[in-house]
Amino acid sequence: EKRILVPLNKIPVQLKQAALAVEDANFYRHMGIDPRAIFRAFLTNMRAGHVVEGGSTITQQLSKTLFLSRERSLIRKIKEAILSVRMELVFTKDEILEMYLNQIYYGHGSYGVEAAARTYFGKNVENLTLDEVALIAGLPKSPNNYSPYRNPKRARSRRNHVIRRMAQEGFVKRNEAQQAMKKQFKLGEVTNMLNKAPYFVEYIRQQLMTMYGRNKVYKSGLKVYTTLNLEKQIIAQIATKKNLHIADKRYGYRGPLGTMDISLPETVLQENLREINNYTKGVLPKAGTIIKGLVKSVEREYLTVLIGQGEGIIELKDMNWAREPNVKVDGRWARINRVDKTLHPGDKIMVKVLGVHESGSVWSLSLEQEPDVESALISIEPDTGNIKAMIGGYNFSKSQFNRAIQAVRQPGSAFKPIVYATAISKGFSPASIIIDSPIIFKEKDHSFDKWKPVNFEKKFYGPTPLRKALAHSRNIVTVKLLQKIGTRSVIQMAKSLGINSRLENNLSIGLGSSGVTLHELVSAYSAFANRGIRVESQGIRYIENRNGETLFEENQNKTQPITSGVAQIVTSLLQSVVQEGTAKKVRSLGRPTAGKTGTTNNYIDAWFLGFTPKLLTGVWVGKDNVEPLGKNETGSRTAIPIWLEYMKNALAHTPIHNFPVTPETVFAKINPDTGSLTNSEDSKGFFEIFSQDNLPNGQNNPTE
Repeated sequence: EKRILVPLNKIPVQLKQAALAVEDANFYRHMGIDPRAIFRAFLTNMRAGHVVEGGSTITQQLSKTLFLSRERSLIRKIKEAILSVRMELVFTKDEILEMYLNQIYYGHGSYGVEAAARTYFGKNVENLTLDEVALIAGLPKSPNNYSPYRNPKRARSRRNHVIRRMAQEGFVKRNEAQQAMKKQFKLGEVTNMLNKAPYFVEYIRQQLMTMYGRNKVYKSGLKVYTTLNLEKQIIAQIATKKNLHIADKRYGYRGPLGTMDISLPETVLQENLREINNYTKGVLPKAGTIIKGLVKSVEREYLTVLIGQGEGIIELKDMNWAREPNVKVDGRWARINRVDKTLHPGDKIMVKVLGVHESGSVWSLSLEQEPDVESALISIEPDTGNIKAMIGGYNFSKSQFNRAIQAVRQPGSAFKPIVYATAISKGFSPASIIIDSPIIFKEKDHSFDKWKPVNFEKKFYGPTPLRKALAHSRNIVTVKLLQKIGTRSVIQMAKSLGINSRLENNLSIGLGSSGVTLHELVSAYSAFANRGIRVESQGIRYIENRNGETLFEENQNKTQPITSGVAQIVTSLLQSVVQEGTAKKVRSLGRPTAGKTGTTNNYIDAWFLGFTPKLLTGVWVGKDNVEPLGKNETGSRTAIPIWLEYMKNALAHTPIHNFPVTPETVFAKINPDTGSLTNSEDSKGFFEIFSQDNLPNGQNNPTE
């Protein structure tokens, strides 16, 4: 949890008044319970037909939070009343109010008003304005329902209710109340771990709830030390958001955010924009900042936009991506050739500040939009299982669904390494040849009949070694290979590698038709990256109680689903994916790297999982509604840019390591056409990796 204690004299008077007005107006006049408030709430709720007002005092709420469970019963209410009266006898009113304002939950992991002020407004509690204290004071009743991030309309209504109550109690003047209720939210940017890694923090919280239960987690003062690397986490967040914006622009422009009356005086419009963008007086927007603007005028080649601090220009080149959305069109080439057909005066839009325009008098801007696409990323150390970074989606405040852990999506070709690992374990080698030719499968016992798999390129390639088949993600070879080794053996291999999602027992699983989570797939790849040993991923290093005593220490749960030799061969195959196949972009990392792309039918899911000897990272991109991303939005085009930007920065200034070599493998010169051993005079020959006990043609004189 996030809690920062603050003394009562540092809490604004108006925040104390707001809490009293909305929660307990008679606080300084009762002895812990307020019969009149209970009776008034009863009448109000009877008239409304449902619960709209509570009768609990601030003291009762505090006693319930500190000492009682969440059960709803008459016995608990009696205990609550008794405890409240006793608290009033022991503590002063100010002490009770101070405890309340530091203890109560305000949403998004924030306990107490100081943490709430930083979470919602990015400032200390003593610097809050009237409208801000009212919003915070209104949250304890239902933090999730009244969160300005999740439900801005409800949050505004609740805030205004608090302000009206303050006016009724004489804490603020009517005109002050009216002005405060007109204000837009000015939600600030916060930089603590909870907000840089919200999906990871929630993932850990859920584990703690399972381990210790709610009371111990929230009330016993646990100190939890995690595996997260905050620097890598920030890098992951930046890489994900930046590249989602880039990808989303390829899908087209979904239109303005709304409209404003452009006939209003410009001073009024600018003031509204200053409030919307939460500007600090006298501080100019920074380059790279995304803000909201208002289209002032439109020409064929550019727009003039008001942004609250002056105005800016969007030139055609900085919004030529803004075509009408169409997933059947390749977004790389679809461009608009004039701006006046896309936007009009009065349109509210998102813009990025690029800097000062060459004219020197206005800002240079680009058109932006919030991505309609989601992404997930998990980065682990394969030898320890420690999670170093986790991204569960674009915006935690809008969706707490953790796509890294919870989203079950088809992996496409990212599942193929599991098929190849099974085949290598059963005696196949990178030099084994399968003919890439048309084939129709009839499996009436399964969900398809007369299934005809095709390659991405809609071509057939004839005799194909397994190395080339995986490097270029050839579907037909993979399905024929799966037919030879059997689906059950692949399903068993997948389970041993940590995939617990249900896999269909048919040949289409070889092409990734059965859904898995990113977390499961990263777990599977970790065995390839760690000499066949799978260390179960973990996010907690150790836990202490409030006295510093250790309650839990990480326990590396290790299994070895494949031999080190098989792991090295699969890694070698995945290096070819990077060197010559579908992941050639990854070569720019400049390090030994292995990995596999994945793309599902109709470009619905895009994947890339890749690893260096010390760091494994998986990335998924897709839409929650399972709609297509767009034409040619493959794992290579859509997922690799996130992975590559993250890995380049996460590994910067670290030593370059080569993948380890195991004595279980040898290198032998083979002929690529036959897959057989050859001699030094064969000009077409090259060295291939084999298991020590599985050389082609049974020969035993390889070059090691």
